[in-house]
Amino acid sequence: MKPNCEQSTQTEHCPSTPTGSSESSTDPSAAPNDLLETFERLELHLKRIHAALDAQAREQRYQDVSYARLVGGVLQTFAAGFLVLALLDWILHGVVNTLIVKLAFTGVFQLAALTAFVTSRRKP
Repeated sequence: MKPNCEQSTQTEHCPSTPTGSSESSTDPSAAPNDLLETFERLELHLKRIHAALDAQAREQRYQDVSYARLVGGVLQTFAAGFLVLALLDWILHGVVNTLIVKLAFTGVFQLAALTAFVTSRRKP
């Protein structure tokens, strides 16, 4: 059932009925000025949002120096070096005891590097 718009006192059911419009705002020169002011405010808000997003992107681009990450990187390099030395001993048929010691050092340095990386994470 469609509501009868001529007899209804509620204007929300009748899409053709203007809501909240009055006859006093029919000045044609006021509409462009209001529209211009609205666009200027919208442009100002968009510029503020753009500046905030730029600042956030700039902060995310550059991280603070973390000594824990630096130490983790150095320890990771030592672990990789000991792993390469252990592989060379294995390929060149070196003594098994030195191979095991080098692999043990690799594991220790790797665990220390992982610990340093975990401690350098930012807490939310």
